[in-house]
Amino acid sequence: MKSLMIQPILQVMPVNPQQFPAGTMIQILTFTVFLAAVGMTAFLISLYASERFQGDKKKTALFFIGISLAVSALLLYFFGCAVSAVRGIIFCLILLFSSYSDIKTRESDDYLAVMIALTAFIGVKVSDIPGMFLSAVLITLPMLLVVIICNGKSIGGADVKISAACAFLLGVTKGFTGLFAGLTIGIIVNFIIQIRKNKAEGFPLIPYLAAGFMAAYFIS
Repeated sequence: MKSLMIQPILQVMPVNPQQFPAGTMIQILTFTVFLAAVGMTAFLISLYASERFQGDKKKTALFFIGISLAVSALLLYFFGCAVSAVRGIIFCLILLFSSYSDIKTRESDDYLAVMIALTAFIGVKVSDIPGMFLSAVLITLPMLLVVIICNGKSIGGADVKISAACAFLLGVTKGFTGLFAGLTIGIIVNFIIQIRKNKAEGFPLIPYLAAGFMAAYFIS
């Protein structure tokens, strides 16, 4: 009798399976360490923020870690492990803290705008600095005009300072794009909220500005 041969359902794995290239493994490891460092930094900032503004520690930690990791992953995907990615991550963390402060107290400390301005010097050429100052001035003047006309009821001083610092970092085109996007998102979202509540009330603007400016950072 002929012996019956049972064909295996799954193919036999080769003796020496092809492995990932060494460069790919190093890149994955680098990105993992990078994101772990960002997550730990965001967690420490969240602890400080929750204690200072008397917020819930778990929710604050999820807020900081979740957003910072998501943005950092996008930055690493778009820019790789480059100076622009590092600057973007620092920018994101400062904007997160400033947004949280505005949500809790409707205020943002002046040093946060200064920190954004200092972050702008990372990886820039000396020849770029005059254009950065011009961008900050062009963003600040119309916003100050709105503050004067509305007597500070629609836009506060902290909003102007953060916007000027972000424009200093991003440049004219990205700065105006981020400002327009942030204001548009803020107006639409809060218009819907106020319709549902059936009453007009103030709202924190910096979180929306932060979203707009951070999105503008990815524009090439």
